[in-house]
Amino acid sequence: MDRLTVPLIAVPPAPTITERGFTLTEMAVVLAIVTLLIGGMILPMSAQQDIRYNSETQKTLADVTEALYGYAASHSASNGKPYLPCPDTDNDGAENRSGDACTSAEGNLPWAELGVGRFDAWGNALRYRVTDSFANKASGFALLSAGDLRICDSSACTAVLASNIPVVVLSLGKNGLTTPTDVDEVKNKTIDLADKDFVQHTQTPGFDDIVTWLPPSILINRMVSAGRLP
Repeated sequence: MDRLTVPLIAVPPAPTITERGFTLTEMAVVLAIVTLLIGGMILPMSAQQDIRYNSETQKTLADVTEALYGYAASHSASNGKPYLPCPDTDNDGAENRSGDACTSAEGNLPWAELGVGRFDAWGNALRYRVTDSFANKASGFALLSAGDLRICDSSACTAVLASNIPVVVLSLGKNGLTTPTDVDEVKNKTIDLADKDFVQHTQTPGFDDIVTWLPPSILINRMVSAGRLP
């Protein structure tokens, strides 16, 4: 007896992803992953930019301090002593004087006088504060001259980091063009000639100022080495 022949029925292959397309759930998952990847790239890029701008500003401030040493070494007061430039109070890059004395002890950096950059990496004008006696064009400064500015750890100045400072140069940091709310930033940004203190400490979300200064010992030693003092 012959066996019965059962006809074979062809089973179509399962559709591929390309053929059946993405489901809404799968598309939502893919979009979420892409969003996370893009977000993960943007944040590090922003952080890297902040690091780069901080580094560029530090270099600019280092160039400014070297220019100040050079200025003092090449400028003689009426008595032959070296002196430092006055602040720029009318935003033209040149120092402003009233006779031999500075028009004001604080203003913008006299960048044109020094031949350096005017701004920090964020485009904010650099601030400049000088001890009056060090910038007097008649008397200049001598071996035993002492500045009247201080660098403190906070607006309350619970610890003095440096004293007898002749010059302070200040970058207001990334948020320099906004109204500061941090008390330490408020102190640095407020121009008060009776206040001789500036704040420098580790940067925080509220404080991103960068402060540099001329240590009096280094300034005097530079002038001695240049033959300008005693």
